[in-house]
Amino acid sequence: MNSPLIERFVASTRESHETWHDGLGYDLDALREMNEEERRQVEDLLLSRSGYDWRGIEALDCLGTARSLARIQWALQSKDCTTRTTAARALWARQLLSPEQLERIILEALDVTTVLNGMTHVLSLAQQHPTPAVRRKLLAKALSGNDDLRVHAAALAHYLAGKTREPFDFDHRPLYLRFGARDRAERERAFRDLCASIGVDADEFLLTGRKQRRR
Repeated sequence: MNSPLIERFVASTRESHETWHDGLGYDLDALREMNEEERRQVEDLLLSRSGYDWRGIEALDCLGTARSLARIQWALQSKDCTTRTTAARALWARQLLSPEQLERIILEALDVTTVLNGMTHVLSLAQQHPTPAVRRKLLAKALSGNDDLRVHAAALAHYLAGKTREPFDFDHRPLYLRFGARDRAERERAFRDLCASIGVDADEFLLTGRKQRRR
């Protein structure tokens, strides 16, 4: 692999503090400039790897061959939410994922996502595909999600209900921050206020949550 374009691309795949901190992907411009043989060599290199992060998924999507797309399908099983959502976006854009499959991926990701496990990516995907089930799940996670998620789930649920101008409207920040409370009773009071704002029956959610906690 002595092609200057291949060398440039391979150099971009080496992880560093800068690539992690700044969220830098692989050099896709170099990939797009390659001839067919160079792209085949890069594809062989990428497919020889046992695992992928979001950067590798983007490169495979850029290649767009049947082999690369099959590997992106495989990446939907990743436990890393950023990898899963990147794969889902790529396949959805190529119409290789059904609406039901995409919804299921979002719903499952909302159960496990954290700040260190793709929360920004998961919430962005939920915002772009706000099915009734996704909106309901966001409301539920505002009340009973993990410490990282609750505040942002409340804000996004408020936005998707058409009550705010942006996904985290700072005019309503005091309400959202109440969902960060460790005390369940305090969160339930915040939840009632949020549900009243968007015209949802809070008692239905609260009753369901209590039943689930007793199991």
